[in-house]
This record gives sequence, C-alpha cells and structure tokens, in this order.
Amino acid sequence: MTGPPPQPPVILIVDPDPVARDALEEALVRRFGRDYRVLTRASADNGLHVLEDLEHDHADVALVAAELHLAGEDGVDFLERARALHPRAIRALLLAMDERGTRIPFGALPAVQRATALGRIDLTLLKGWVTPEEWLYPAVQTALSAWTRTNRAHHEVVRLVGERWSPRSHELRDALTRNTVPFGFYAVESDEGRQLVHQHHLHLDRLPAVILHNGSVLYSPTVVEVAEALGVHTVPATSAYDVAIVGAGPAGLAAGVYGASEGLRTIVIESESIGGQAGASSLIRNYLGFPRGLSGEELAFRAWEQMLLFGAQFAFTEPATGLLARGQDRVIVLANGDELRARAVVIAAGVSYRRLGISSLDGFIGAGVFYGTAGAEAPAMVGEDVYVIGGANSAGQAALNLAKYAARVTLLVRGESLEAGMSEYLITHIRSTPNVSVRTRTQVVDAHGSQRLERLVLQDAKTGAREEARAAAVFVLIGAEPRTDWLAEVVERDDRGFILTGADIASERWPDSRRLPFETSMPGVFAVGDVRHGSVKRVAGAVGEGSVAIGSVHQYLSALERASTMPHQ
Repeated sequence: MTGPPPQPPVILIVDPDPVARDALEEALVRRFGRDYRVLTRASADNGLHVLEDLEHDHADVALVAAELHLAGEDGVDFLERARALHPRAIRALLLAMDERGTRIPFGALPAVQRATALGRIDLTLLKGWVTPEEWLYPAVQTALSAWTRTNRAHHEVVRLVGERWSPRSHELRDALTRNTVPFGFYAVESDEGRQLVHQHHLHLDRLPAVILHNGSVLYSPTVVEVAEALGVHTVPATSAYDVAIVGAGPAGLAAGVYGASEGLRTIVIESESIGGQAGASSLIRNYLGFPRGLSGEELAFRAWEQMLLFGAQFAFTEPATGLLARGQDRVIVLANGDELRARAVVIAAGVSYRRLGISSLDGFIGAGVFYGTAGAEAPAMVGEDVYVIGGANSAGQAALNLAKYAARVTLLVRGESLEAGMSEYLITHIRSTPNVSVRTRTQVVDAHGSQRLERLVLQDAKTGAREEARAAAVFVLIGAEPRTDWLAEVVERDDRGFILTGADIASERWPDSRRLPFETSMPGVFAVGDVRHGSVKRVAGAVGEGSVAIGSVHQYLSALERASTMPHQ
C-alpha cells in the first residue's frame, strides 16, 4: 500500500504590508499554485515558525521572500536564519517601489549592495508592479527553474551507471556536465543502479556505461563517441571554410557568433567541453548585463545556441595536432588524421589546469582528487569536509559552490592573502560564508586513503610544520598552462607556451608591414582568449577578443581577394 503523495515544495512570503502580501500571494498562486504551496506570513517570528515546522516535516522549501523592513528584524537577517533551516532555498528580498517608480529602488540600494556582496540574498523582487507578468514572474520563474535543476528530477538525455569513485565515472560526469548534456548518474551499488543493470543487462566488468535515450548502451566511451551518439557532428566537411575556430570556450564561441553573423562560412571545433573552463563556473557575477550573475554553463549554452542559429557549424572532434599552410589555405590536422581546411584560423584553445605533481595525490584523481571546478561533484559532497587549492577567481567560485553542500570548505592559498589574485566581490562573499575558511601560506604535500582520498597532509609554507587533515575531496585550481604543444614549430610562443600576436612578434617574422590585431606569426592565423600571451584571463575579455578577431579575419580575407585579382607582373 503506497503512502500519500509528496507535498509540493513551498514558496514562503513574509511581508507586514497586507495589501502587498495579498497581491503577491494571489499572483504567485495563479501562476505557480499547481506546482508549489504558496504560504504567507506577516512577521519574522511567524515566518520562522513556519520554516521550523517545514524543517521538522522534511518539507522542501524552494523560495523564501522577505520584505526588507520587518517588524523588529531586518529582512536580510531573517533570510539568513531561513538559510540555516533550509540551506537550498532561494532567498529573495522584497523591495517596495520608491516614489520615482523605477525598477531600482535607490533608497534601498546600499542595503541591497551589501547583502549581495556578502552573499546573503540571491535576488530582489520588486513590489508595486502593475502586472506581475512584467517584473515579478520572470524573476521568480528563473529562480524556481534554477532550484528545480538542482533539487528535482529532470529530463535525462543519458543515464550513466558506474562506481561512485571511479576515475572514468568522474571523467564522464564532468564531460556531460560541462557540455550541458542533461544526465543522471546512478552508482552501481545503489538501488536505482542495480535496477538499471538488470533492466539493460549491463556488463559489470565494462562499466561505466552510458545508457542513451533509445536504450542503447555505450561502455566506457570517449567524449567524442558520446557526442556522435547524440547526433553532434564529429567530422568536419571536406570543403574549405572561410574561418575555422579551434576551441569552444568564451573566446571561440564569440568568434563563431560574429563570424557566422557577418556572413563568413564558419566552423568551431572542440575536443573536450563547450564553454571551456568558464563553462564550469558555478556563478559569474561580474559579466556585463547579468546583475544577478549567471552560471558558466548557461552562458556557454546560450552562446553555442546563438552561434548555431546564425549558421555556424560545430563539430566535436579529436584534438588538433598540427597546423599547416597549404597555398592560401590553412589546414588543421586532427589526432585521427582528418584535415580541416579554412582560409583563416582562430586559435581559442584555452588552457589546462596545472597539476601539483604529487604522485600520492594524483593516484586519487577522480576518487576524491579533482583538477578544475566542482560542478559535477559538488552535490555528492553533502556533509563532507572538502578542500580547494588556489587563490584566483575560479578557486573562489568553486569554494562558494561547494559550500552549498559540504559541511566545511577550506580554501588553501600558498600566498600571503587572497587579494593578490581574486576579485573583491568574491573575497567579500567568501569571508561572509560561515562554512568556508581560508588558510594562507599552506600547501598540500601528501595524501592518504585506501580506495579513495581520506586524508591530506598540509604544510605551513613559512614554518614547515605539517599536519594531517580529514578530507573527502580536494579540488585543485592553481593556474593554467596553454594548450599549444601542437603549435610549437608553427607560431611564435613565449617561454610559457602562450601564443604571441601582433606587436609582440619580432618584426622579421612578418612577410610585410601589415600587423592585424590578434594575428600570430603565421599570416591568416589568429589567437584569442586565455591561450594568447598578454590576455587578461577574464570571461568578458575572452568574449571581446573573439569578436574583435573576426574583424581582423575580414581584413585578412579582403587582402587575399585583392591579391588574387591583381594582374601578375
């Protein structure tokens, strides 16, 4: 006999103004009432009692919205108490429209700025709208969609069955996450995993297994094999393109959007993940035009979709291993021997996270040790003690994302402070997050465990003193190395492997006096984003370089056409 159906998640509104409270309740019930329980209270105390009862009943709370000015309590403080009871609930601050009738209530702006900087609220909701469709529903829907993706069952294009701490399982989870493929992971030892093993007759000695939407199974596939099974092009066309772009990070996607939108026959190739390292960022708050921030995954998917709609081609290919000049064509050679011809090439290959070089630590890669951000693994860290190594923005974003799940997150920084490499807004947020601590002048020197990471050995960089610390996982983000070994004999690079462009190239490397922005020492080949010497290593900077480089491509192609039409002497 089955029990009663589960109660829908809760939206709680706390506002002492009865007119505004009733208007909000009516509007939210009308739009979201079939899927959510909408509750309202007039005071912080009553709201807190509701949240305590819901926590006692193990009920899900999706959204808590509180007026900035509550009787006897600041609304931001109330939301902080709500987060302690329901850590996964979205926190919204309700703001009354001021006498100017603008979308920004400037009188409350200092309080909102501080609460946002400290990470104490997730969004603001404005009261006093004429119709909720204009200012209320879009913000609430975005918040509820984000909550649902994290906390509810969702559409699964593929299902992955494997051992929880298997390195190959981690590689596939990470690849699927970074390429925005909706999937579910089912540990083989779980009830759901055993059911899938039985249902699809999976071979336990060949795991991990990827179960496709049509029921077919791929055993321990490569990323390219998964892409091909999902219908993504993996072989470029044999005819020549106007411009070929190597890499689908922010710089490559921007180049693809602008190349295709401006009429160039454009292809973007990628061998690992759409969005690059930025695609795995949990929240980018300083990207122009997104005041509440957006995830790297969302930014990458929007750009990829935009690029395709403009007519650019995309191919998930084997890695590029060579670049040749063949007449007026530039030829990209792939690892499987395939060739891609284009009149111009944009290198946006990005960078790879640097390894620590500790053999005991690398023995647990995928089994508690992860190089890169924590997108795929963060939900599995509930209640655990985890560490993040690094002092730049990517490390700060990873620590804050993990703090939503882990009991304790420790950020290990080799230097004296965070200020040297991290944006101020992230530092402020980290210092205000109670379950995140920062240890400076500290490095990992050893690791221990049986089947997976269990303990780290930490060393004080100044005194040399060592200690052991329990750790379920460590995420390493300690800088980057450019992916340019395949270009070593082709274009000029600096001593770290970053590609030189424009005025950074010695003049004798140029065939004439022309120096186009972002052009490398091989005419018709351009470099943008993190792979380029002197780039600012920011998402917005990479997007700007990718778009501007297309202007240089146009100039180069125009020069080729003029040269081909000139009479021979």
